Amino acid sequence: MKKELFKSEIFDEKIYNETKRKYEQMADTLPDLLASISAEGLPTDWEFIDTITNDEGAFRDWVNEQEKERQKGKFLTIAEIQRNADELNEFYSRLIPYVNEIRRMRIERLPMVAVDDSVAVDLEKIDELAKKEATTKIDATKMRSYWEQVNKVVEAINDLKGYEEKNGLPDSTFNSASISMGMDGIYMASPNLSITQFRDKYATPEKFQETFKNTFKKN
Repeated sequence: MKKELFKSEIFDEKIYNETKRKYEQMADTLPDLLASISAEGLPTDWEFIDTITNDEGAFRDWVNEQEKERQKGKFLTIAEIQRNADELNEFYSRLIPYVNEIRRMRIERLPMVAVDDSVAVDLEKIDELAKKEATTKIDATKMRSYWEQVNKVVEAINDLKGYEEKNGLPDSTFNSASISMGMDGIYMASPNLSITQFRDKYATPEKFQETFKNTFKKN
C-alpha cells in the first residue's frame, strides 16, 4: 500500500482568521448603518433593505419613485417641483454612503437574516463561511501521479549534483547568462527556473503540494 504523501484537504489558519475577522467587523458595523437609515424615517426591515441595496442604482430608483408620488394628482409650481427635487437629492446624498456600505457587505456575502422589523447577522454562518474559504480540497491521487513524474527529475538532478561534487566538477546548473552588463547597467534574464531552482522548489511533497494545490483543487 502506497504511503499517503498528500493531504486531501488543506486548511489555512491565516485565511480562516482573516475571513472571520472581516465578517465580524461588518457585523459590528451593520447596526450603526441601519440606525442611520432609521434616523431618516425609513424602515429597516429586510424587504426594504433588500429593495434599496439589490443593485447599484436601486436606492436612486426608489428616491425617484418617491418624487413621482409627491407630484401625483397635484398641481405644483415650478418652484415647488424644484424644491422637492432639491430636498430629495439632499436626502439621497445623506443616505447613499450607508446604503452603499450595506450593499458592499451583501457583495462580500455577509450572512444577513431578517429579524422582526430589522436585519441581523447569522454569526454561526460566519464561522461556516470562514472555514469554507480557508479549506482547499485536493485530488490527492492525481497530485501523487504528477509528483511521481516530477520527482524523477528531482532525483536525477540530485544524482547529477552528487556526481559533480564527488568528482570536483563545476556546477553545470549555474546560468552565467542570467546576469549581464550593458551600456546602461545590469540586465537580468527572464526569471525561468534554473535546474537547481527546479530541484529545490519541488524537493519535497510538501513544497510540491503548496505549489500545485490550486491546480489539483476539486470542484
